[in-house]
Amino acid sequence: MIRMIKILMTGPLLLFLLSSCDRMEDNYAQYLEKEKIYPPKVMNLETYEGLREVSLTWDNPAGDLAKKILVDYGDDSLLIETMVDSVHIGDLEIKGYNVSVYTLDEYNNRSVPESTTIFPNGEN
Repeated sequence: MIRMIKILMTGPLLLFLLSSCDRMEDNYAQYLEKEKIYPPKVMNLETYEGLREVSLTWDNPAGDLAKKILVDYGDDSLLIETMVDSVHIGDLEIKGYNVSVYTLDEYNNRSVPESTTIFPNGEN
């Protein structure tokens, strides 16, 4: 008799547990609808410092997801509408700069930055 009660109780309990997990995707479905795909970042950023100037070179990512380059160096930034692999920045103050190079896609989503610190040389 006890065995029969256990079998009869297990069926509805199992059915209840399985049906309660049916809508678990509702917790995160709203985030999947607006998923963004960001462009890949530039690689191998190198700097060549000169007299109050700096040249930056890098390797662009493969593929056609990235459309623009953004170079941010603290005081100012440079937006380049095409995919270039180098840039020259002149007329800099003699101080340290944190430079970050981003790629942007057609919707202006930024990639992860490739960053470095530069110190332009002063007067001779």
